[in-house]
Amino acid sequence: MVEVFDCGGGKNRQYVEKFAAMIPRIVKAVAPPERQKQLLIASYSIVDVPMKARLNKSCSDCGAYALKHLECNLLGIDLSLLDDEIIMGCKQKIGVDLWEAANDPIYAKAMTRYVPSPWEREEVFDLED
Repeated sequence: MVEVFDCGGGKNRQYVEKFAAMIPRIVKAVAPPERQKQLLIASYSIVDVPMKARLNKSCSDCGAYALKHLECNLLGIDLSLLDDEIIMGCKQKIGVDLWEAANDPIYAKAMTRYVPSPWEREEVFDLED
C-alpha cells in the first residue's frame, strides 16, 4: 500500500500510480539473486491520507509535509496538528538536521568504510520491461 499525501488535490494521481507500479519492480531488482524469483511484481494499492482542506496553500511545501507525515506516523502523532503556520519552522529544522548529519564526523567516517553488498550492482534496469 502506498499512502499519498497529495497537497494538489489529485492533480498528480497519474504519477502516483506509476510510482505504485514501480516500487515492486525496484524491490525485486535490488533483492539478492536467490530471493528475486520469490518476489512477485504487482502494483501497490493507493490510499489517500486524510488532511485538512486548503493545507499547503503555497504549493511548495509538499516535501516537508511528507517528511512530517512520516515522522507523525512513526511517533504516533496526529497529522492534523500540522498546518501552514508551522511548516516553515519544520522546513528549517529539517534543513538543520540534514546539515548536522552531513557534518557529523562519526557518520562521515562510517561512510568512508562503506563496502557495497555483493548483490549490489551497477547495472541499469529498464523498469518499463
